[in-house]
Amino acid sequence: MLWVRLPLGTQADDDVRRASWNRPPTVPRVMPVEVNESYRDAIGFTEGRPDRPGLRSPQLGALHAVLGYWTTKRMTPATVVMPTGTGKTETMLALLVAARPERLLVLVPSDSLREQVATKFETLGVLQELGIVSASALRPTVGRLSHGLSDTDTATAFAETCNVIVATPSALNACAPDALEVLLGACSHLFIDEAHHVAARTWSEVRQAFDQKPVVQFTATPFREDGKHLQGRSIYSFPLREAQAQGYFSSINYTAVIDFDDVDQALADQSVAQLRVDLAAGHDHVLMARVRGVERAKAILPLYEAIAPDLSPVIINSRMPKTQQRDALKALSERTSRIIVCVNMLGEGFDLPALKIAAVHDPQKSLGVTLQFIGRFARTSASGSFGEASIFVARAEIEVDKRLRELYAEDSDWNLILRNLTEAAVDEQQAVARLRGGIHQPPGGSSPS
Repeated sequence: MLWVRLPLGTQADDDVRRASWNRPPTVPRVMPVEVNESYRDAIGFTEGRPDRPGLRSPQLGALHAVLGYWTTKRMTPATVVMPTGTGKTETMLALLVAARPERLLVLVPSDSLREQVATKFETLGVLQELGIVSASALRPTVGRLSHGLSDTDTATAFAETCNVIVATPSALNACAPDALEVLLGACSHLFIDEAHHVAARTWSEVRQAFDQKPVVQFTATPFREDGKHLQGRSIYSFPLREAQAQGYFSSINYTAVIDFDDVDQALADQSVAQLRVDLAAGHDHVLMARVRGVERAKAILPLYEAIAPDLSPVIINSRMPKTQQRDALKALSERTSRIIVCVNMLGEGFDLPALKIAAVHDPQKSLGVTLQFIGRFARTSASGSFGEASIFVARAEIEVDKRLRELYAEDSDWNLILRNLTEAAVDEQQAVARLRGGIHQPPGGSSPS
């Protein structure tokens, strides 16, 4: 299914259009070029203050950095590092309006993130609501690519309908080669979300198709555990310490749980007790119990059902039917449940500020994945209605990465250690980029002349 969400007051051709609402046929269709034209001088480059809405400082910094980089006409992919919660998606929206790309492809790692990002683009996020983008700016036509395209005619018609296309690498990889060539050729710019994935073949092949076009890679964790470099040129990195200082990344209360009889029970008891304390204090918090596999989740769920039946624990994993996954997420969003037992889901890109308590029964063994996971709990909201994050971890011997041993130490200060680990990782990536001269290595490893 091709999903094309159209700007208000428009209607597309029936053979391309699968819109989520209909407009009377008498309403004229707004073409993508008209939407693009409405963005001329439509954004204000002002930083928000208590008495005046505006872009956050990391958003404004990234926006200036990318626009400035593009004036050099370099085609080396630009990397932007923004910690979780600083407003990465709104930065993409600001770039859409400020740079007015003819047609933008946004590459995301999952179906759920495709929906989340596409929805933000359809509404221009909060930029228009806050007056950062003028009211005269039209909403973009956003296409969701959820499966492969089989022929060039469909690819052409789909692309020509859209200002923005949001797709996963798997959906693009499922396209017929000629259809994919047409689709990518129709896009003038590429944004890569969660760009630490980009060294994977399915991601890098898409990026290679944009060798002579502007590419921006956005990430909160600009490194991979397999040692592969993101490539490109790091043009902007907002420090985690500044995100903490400015209130975009909340403080984290870390508790190492040690129990030689039943550490899972102890972990569940302590994390649920914290949830009840937070709820009693008026905080709208929910708890995630993280486990390593489906069978472990089935074993852990009864612990929470026994001690917190009033909080209606639910379970979610990728093997469950989509309808059951949606039901679990709905229960969480509507707060009919406040506890979810999760197997490697609700990770990168998942946006639920109420997710403030983590019960980590099985710690990850990768620093990059761990930092992504922690970021889900440390993000803050504009309303300020959420309290600090609490993370309870079953102590285990972390053998893979000495940095994780430091993080999971019994008396570790996560607010300090996370900052140091993240900045060290960013510095390492920037050093590699400088060493390579920011050159995008083609297949085979030889440098272009």
